[in-house]
Amino acid sequence: MISALLGFVNCSAHAQQATAPSALPTINIQGAQATNVANPIPADAYRAPYQPPPADLGPLGSKQSVADTPQSVTIVPESLIENAEAQSVNDCLRYLPSVEVRDQQGLEVSRPQSRGFEGSIVQNVRLDGLNYIGTSAIDCENLRGVEVLNGLAGALYGPESPSGVFNYLLKHPTDQSFFTYREDYDSQSIFTEQIDAGGRVGQDGRLGYRVNIVHGSGEGYVDESSTDRTLGSIDLDYRFDNNTDVEAYYSHYATDVTGMPGELVFGSSQTSKTNHSTFLPQAVNPTQPGLGQPGAGDNLVSDTGMLKIRHQINQDWTFEAGGLYENANRGLFGITDVLQDNSGNYNVVKNFTAVPRFTVGSNSAYLNGRVWLYGMENDIALGTNGFINGQYNYNPAVATPTIGTGNLNAPSALASIPGFPAHGPQYEAGKIFSQSIITGDTLHFNRQWALQAVLSTAWIHSSSFNPTGATTSSTGANATLSPTVSLIYNPISPLTTYFTWANSTELGDQAPSAGVTNPNVFMSPYHDTMYELGAKYAFNPNFLVTVDGFRMTRPLAESVVTSPTTSVFEVTGTQTNWGGEVFAQGDITPEISAFGGVTYIDARLVNTGNVATNDMLVIGVPHWKSDIAIDLHPDYWRGFAVTGTVHYESARAANNTNTTFADSYTTLDLGARYSTIIYGHRTTARFQVVNVTDKFYYSSIADGASIVGANGGNTAWLGTPRTFEASVEVNF
Repeated sequence: MISALLGFVNCSAHAQQATAPSALPTINIQGAQATNVANPIPADAYRAPYQPPPADLGPLGSKQSVADTPQSVTIVPESLIENAEAQSVNDCLRYLPSVEVRDQQGLEVSRPQSRGFEGSIVQNVRLDGLNYIGTSAIDCENLRGVEVLNGLAGALYGPESPSGVFNYLLKHPTDQSFFTYREDYDSQSIFTEQIDAGGRVGQDGRLGYRVNIVHGSGEGYVDESSTDRTLGSIDLDYRFDNNTDVEAYYSHYATDVTGMPGELVFGSSQTSKTNHSTFLPQAVNPTQPGLGQPGAGDNLVSDTGMLKIRHQINQDWTFEAGGLYENANRGLFGITDVLQDNSGNYNVVKNFTAVPRFTVGSNSAYLNGRVWLYGMENDIALGTNGFINGQYNYNPAVATPTIGTGNLNAPSALASIPGFPAHGPQYEAGKIFSQSIITGDTLHFNRQWALQAVLSTAWIHSSSFNPTGATTSSTGANATLSPTVSLIYNPISPLTTYFTWANSTELGDQAPSAGVTNPNVFMSPYHDTMYELGAKYAFNPNFLVTVDGFRMTRPLAESVVTSPTTSVFEVTGTQTNWGGEVFAQGDITPEISAFGGVTYIDARLVNTGNVATNDMLVIGVPHWKSDIAIDLHPDYWRGFAVTGTVHYESARAANNTNTTFADSYTTLDLGARYSTIIYGHRTTARFQVVNVTDKFYYSSIADGASIVGANGGNTAWLGTPRTFEASVEVNF
């Protein structure tokens, strides 16, 4: 009998003693005493602490170590974000070998995917644990980490894709006051200024604040391109007493990027091995003008507000509740280069018909505690989370005119291009509602064995509408279950082993808005399954290695041609992925930090009913992917550090019939930094070269216009060329 209280089970990989929980979470910035006369910078100022911070697992609460989670969890820490001079979450995710970023309507409009399963618009993405729009620009200057839970997580967060959970962790107020100014440079001429300040004020320092202000503008790596982005965010928390804390957050983030390479569309058929108009060509130099067009690009604006309350009830029980609202406006008016033949000739198409606006209102409330039953410890979790997501279209839709031609071997900018497109007002084209109740309990049999299970019961509903407001489709499910069960064994203190089984409900895919007979219609909910076996070993308190193997499945939906002129979007088969991961994170020695690993995935479409696509590799998913970053910061060169990162991807299928592939590629990033004290202020200078060898490659291969293969052209996006980055940061 697992628990007489719930009968379900929660999470913790180690048997724990009944100790008093820590106070409400705060972030402290502390300086060490100077010990080196030549360079009095404290060691913690120039070292790279890449060990994972505490993991935020929603209803299961915060875990001090990711070793306490019976699933693969990887966290990009704040120190790596800073040293990599990252500006968007896509810059952070490129360090994770189990993660691919699938660009869709621009390099800032992407869907992250884990283990070869593409994420959704809102279900798989979270900001401090609350559902967030993932298909708009997301900065990272105000993030303290990027946490990815690989695999199924429906038991924790309700219905979602098997892509896992991408949780963007905000910077919070600090106990000690600080003020940091940073100036960044990206080639060719993008300069970015940032102010990051925090502290506490008022009686007994009850009111904490964290302010981030960022502005960057200039010409990108393509002549006549333009980048302009602005971030303003403030995070406040008020401590009523030692046990109760209220947090309020607001941010405004706007980006306007034009003139960068557009998407390359190729291959009109996805169901025949012979009926293909074009194949994916070799990657070309992305700095060439004409792959994009001056003035054409994306204008993205997101406004976000969040409110949370945390209360420590007693030594064993805590409560947390919160809500978030985001309005994401997306002006998507870039360039599509539609390949016309295998000689590189293409038509230049202006503008997109993608959703111009998303909204989301999300909520969560969790109660965590500990009880003893029959002499055994039970870690209890009760909670609820959910969201309402609105999706809007133009009426009439934006036109997509062909405005010129070009050739990949000698592209050139057009003499003139249309201005901002004419379009009608927006109307609500779809709405998704999801709310889940989560129950869980971890039963610790003894110090070595534990059994964890979590169950979510969800109510989901999705509707689509036409421009007049009439409902065109409606589907959903009541009290649908998503269970996860894990057996955990700790043979010795540094080693955690586990086996996890999960079955999650997933909201059905939505048909594309054009090109099918059932536009915008949602499929009925899916059911996904995962088996995972893993081990986590701490070679020292600050260096953790994770090894795991997995097998996962989900239904596949795509557009199917029903006649020479019509198509219908429907479920046609199953995506089955299996593979393994090795990931290491932390300090190998006090002078060497490492972050990264290698992932193998075999991702295939099965039971499609078409010999041309059955048992074929999934588009854009490599068999092998490796990302490894090393940071060397020797004490005998106090304040100085060098960094190196290698990114590798094997060949990727570029269409459903596997008749064309994107080549494998390897890129190398090299950098250095130096920290010292100048006029009493801690100062750090950083320099980095991304893609040192200037390798031409495709960063993303996507299947058609929808999440899993609309009938139409596949898309490819060129990767970043050799780029020089530099920054100077001063702490006042």
